[in-house]
Amino acid sequence: MGTYLQGKPEYDKKRKALLAEYKVPELQADWERKTLAAAANPGTDVPYDVAWDTVVKMVDGGKEILRLDPSQRTQKQQEKLTDHFVGFYMIPVGKERYEELKFPELKEKLEKLEAEYPGLSEAQTIAENPGSPKTHILIRGDYKQPGIEVQPGPLAVLNPLPQDARPTRLTLARWLVSKDNPLTPRVTVNRMWQEFFGRGLVETSEDFGTRGEPPTHAKLLDWLAMEFMANDWNVKKVHKLIVTSATYRQSSQTRKVLESRDPYNKLLARQSRLRLPAELVRDAALATSGLLNPEIGGKSVRPPLPAGVAELGYAGSVKWKASVGPDRYRRGLYIFFQRTTPYPELMTFDAPNSLLSCSRRERSTTPLQALNLMNDPVFFEAAQVLAARIMRETPGSVSDRIDYAFKLCLARAPRPQEKDRLLNYYRQQKEILGQEPESIDTLFPANNLEGVNAAEAAAWVGITRVLLNLDEFITRG
Repeated sequence: MGTYLQGKPEYDKKRKALLAEYKVPELQADWERKTLAAAANPGTDVPYDVAWDTVVKMVDGGKEILRLDPSQRTQKQQEKLTDHFVGFYMIPVGKERYEELKFPELKEKLEKLEAEYPGLSEAQTIAENPGSPKTHILIRGDYKQPGIEVQPGPLAVLNPLPQDARPTRLTLARWLVSKDNPLTPRVTVNRMWQEFFGRGLVETSEDFGTRGEPPTHAKLLDWLAMEFMANDWNVKKVHKLIVTSATYRQSSQTRKVLESRDPYNKLLARQSRLRLPAELVRDAALATSGLLNPEIGGKSVRPPLPAGVAELGYAGSVKWKASVGPDRYRRGLYIFFQRTTPYPELMTFDAPNSLLSCSRRERSTTPLQALNLMNDPVFFEAAQVLAARIMRETPGSVSDRIDYAFKLCLARAPRPQEKDRLLNYYRQQKEILGQEPESIDTLFPANNLEGVNAAEAAAWVGITRVLLNLDEFITRG
């Protein structure tokens, strides 16, 4: 906060000078007047109809900000609208005029200026709208034909709101967690169960209605929901209750007698093997190598993209500047989601579409996943760093290092057959690198690390890539 406030006066001064240099205040005032006129009289000026529609969709609260008198806008509101104007003025005036005004140059300068000064982390809050609009039943669904006015409230088949309660968001929140409304805790604990076992007690976690699947263990679901409410909705207590249960602590090994009787493990006679979610697949590789940055909060990050992916964006508009320093290794949770070209690793491992809500993820198995783990820049770098880590932390024999690599990657010792295969693979790698010494720099370019022989490390990169590519590495057994 302190660094932000210290730099803000200088930032404001430079921004104001830039906007004045490109005559933004006068041009924006004219754009605002024409856009508002188009909103009041749709169809009379099509380019500004589109401009109005763009403001509504692209600027959070844009409709309200544009209708405010400039003198009544906050600085943040004014900056938000100005940035939108600079970025989208081409819509009403055309590309030729937009470039004549040198707005692409201005946009680049504003972005560069913003990057030079510390930002301010903000959190959204909810406030009651004092002038909430009236709601009407629309005759035949036509917004131009409003019918009778209706008040907010729950569906008639559900428990009613408390008597004399105003229909506000707070009232809705209290209604959702009321003990008279058992649906909320049932849905919540079912989602928790789904994360731990791969499927919920109600498999259709998105649908508890008549079209959804009935619970496999109805009394268990009811009991967990009651425990959740009785413990003041404490999520950690329910998590502890589940993971310390005998059901959760079972082995995932399948018994022959159950393969035909219960192939999908609905009876919970064993634990389920689950592949890690898309974000955690990358996290696991970074954590094993020692690269993972566990910092919590902050802006989204952009890990390195495989070559050619950014060019697939609409009209080449994707500008994916890879993060540097510790940000490069932030958890997958913080990866920026580019709508036109989503981060490939997330999509390959079944991350949901960010445009739709998702109550349960699908888990697929495809050859592309193996190729991703083997060749993606992030996983290749993790394999290189893991190889250096093994060499530094285990100065013993190749056999000892294989034991240590298994413990790091799979939390177990290798079986004799596995060790033999990796020892043979190691010898093959050494032989190949002896014949092709130029490949050493490709596999392990960091040839000046203290205590690490580059040629030896290059051979170990092959082994670590194998281990990071194993199904067992990305699967919770």
